Amino acid sequence: MIDNIILAMRASPNWAQLAQDYAAGRTIDPSRYMPANNPRFPTEIPELIARWNKYSNVSFFACRHRLREIAAENLAAVDGVTVTKWTEVPRLMDQLAGTRALLFYHDDDDWFSPAMASLIRGVDIDTVDAVVFPFARLAASVLTFTRDGTPTNDAIGRCAPFRFRYCTNNYGLTARALATGPQALVEHEDASARAEKLGFVDVDLDILVSATSKTPCSAGWLRDELRDDEASFRGYVGRYLSALKALEVPAHLGWIDTPLRKTIELFESVAA
Repeated sequence: MIDNIILAMRASPNWAQLAQDYAAGRTIDPSRYMPANNPRFPTEIPELIARWNKYSNVSFFACRHRLREIAAENLAAVDGVTVTKWTEVPRLMDQLAGTRALLFYHDDDDWFSPAMASLIRGVDIDTVDAVVFPFARLAASVLTFTRDGTPTNDAIGRCAPFRFRYCTNNYGLTARALATGPQALVEHEDASARAEKLGFVDVDLDILVSATSKTPCSAGWLRDELRDDEASFRGYVGRYLSALKALEVPAHLGWIDTPLRKTIELFESVAA
């Protein structure tokens, strides 16, 4: 049984202010959006953002701000959960000591099922460190990640094996896991490595309660795909939009439709 479900957003730039400053022609120092001490984050992002802004009808910062708004609107519809920031987790866990709490870290553009609390409230978490769910990634290639790529009734797109033990917002951590140090569990790659090192016990549930919007302005796409060529830029955005528009979402996962539609509208304006 779960008493409390917590959704804790990882560190996120102030996209709204960045968008305003860019629109006003102000110089933007990269320290305002580059994560500190993250060796996995592409160092060439400032140059790639300048390239994005050369070809897109919506600035990079305005685009990221709108994606955060879409995710915030989704979060506001999630019933029966506590929404907080990652920095508040230690204090919150102290307040909830002695209760059965399950905590999900997430990025500022991740989505959750509004009914997730009712779907998972009855799960027994007394003897586990993490509860792991299938994970939908909505990108130019739409995938649902599962353990070993096992087919699931909740699949959107094709199924593929997890690339890491935990994905961005598909792992719920128990108080037992968080007692090992929440700081090391915030980022999903770090959490995956720590779980392996400490021998965490997971329980896998075949219920999709989260998704991530992997858009053309994600850091990974900027690094791997963004060429200094307008036709290439519009071609990629076009392929991304075609994939999302062709997506068939199962009726029982209809909660994805609203943020999906809003995301499509955003990127239609990007490449208009």
